[in-house]
Amino acid sequence: MITINDTLPVTIDRKLLSVISPDTDKICFFDIETTGFSREYNICYLIGAVYTKNGKTFYNQWLAESDSDEASILSAFNEFVKDYDYIIHFNGDSFDIPFITERAARLGTALDLSHMTNLDLYKIAKNCKPLLCLTDYKQKTIEHFLGIHREDMYSGGELIEVYKEFSRLNASARKDEYKIILLLHNHDDIEGMTRLLPLISYYALIQNAYDYESSTIENVVTADGKPECSLMISCALPVSVPVDRHICTEDIHLMLINNRLILSIPVNTCEMKYFYKDYRNYYYLPSEDEAIHKSIAQYVDSSNRVKCTAANCYTRKTGAFVPEFGGTNTPVFKKSFSDSLSYICLDDTFLSDPDQSRLYCQSVIKHILNR
Repeated sequence: MITINDTLPVTIDRKLLSVISPDTDKICFFDIETTGFSREYNICYLIGAVYTKNGKTFYNQWLAESDSDEASILSAFNEFVKDYDYIIHFNGDSFDIPFITERAARLGTALDLSHMTNLDLYKIAKNCKPLLCLTDYKQKTIEHFLGIHREDMYSGGELIEVYKEFSRLNASARKDEYKIILLLHNHDDIEGMTRLLPLISYYALIQNAYDYESSTIENVVTADGKPECSLMISCALPVSVPVDRHICTEDIHLMLINNRLILSIPVNTCEMKYFYKDYRNYYYLPSEDEAIHKSIAQYVDSSNRVKCTAANCYTRKTGAFVPEFGGTNTPVFKKSFSDSLSYICLDDTFLSDPDQSRLYCQSVIKHILNR
């Protein structure tokens, strides 16, 4: 077994790490290289790990010189992870962790990750798909989006034959050349994972991990020069996004700029209707075009009132309205009973209540990200 211990020429953003755990020295990253996908017939021949200590970044690599070294590298990794509480990986939930767990069991080697909390960067990226809009969510694709450059030119699959040649050869210049190729690929994978951490800033939206600040109604001018009234919601992200994003759906704009989250929602200034659900307890007044409760309707001449149906059991309100997406406990308005869209009123009560505004902000973001 070949063991590498060295420093990485990168400084991991401790603020990003602290989003995961306040004790950043209890977090490690890892990646494995295998000779195939079968846990029964293939082996794990290389494990790499990155960790921080006293503000510096280090990495370890354990490389099997032959198939018989697999148990040794798994055992070495098991000793290493005993000191850590969080383990970060890329698609490790689906591949890396099940693979090495089963390989260790088959070899009778101790490997216990049960004390660790997993963070799968692949799953985070997939959950952020509406924000990232990438062609695929492979590690190199995400790295390219984040502006990360790799020196490694090989894929894990291409390196299988390189490892087989490496394990077959005795000490030689050719063997050393293969070793460098194998270690470089894994080195770039584990270093690349540390550079993927800024994905957490996007994930904060999904987790509602942002601080609501304000809601204001503003008059703006659209790109085609038309005046428009919009509800502007401003929030602070826990960390800055590495790449600014702007998403527009149904005329709702979601903007991520540095550590700012800004929502722009079009405002409808018009008359809307609030429909009472228990319409059997109401009477409709045609002359007033609204419904009143039966306890009051008893004082109205019977010729001026009719029993309500679901479609005419409403009261009217003129004001400023924004689309409603669930998740709030404010009254819901519609333009007509059959209208599929519903709205909430931006009255003084709503705008002065930070809890209501925060809930509405969350409902809008959820609606955009789930489309």
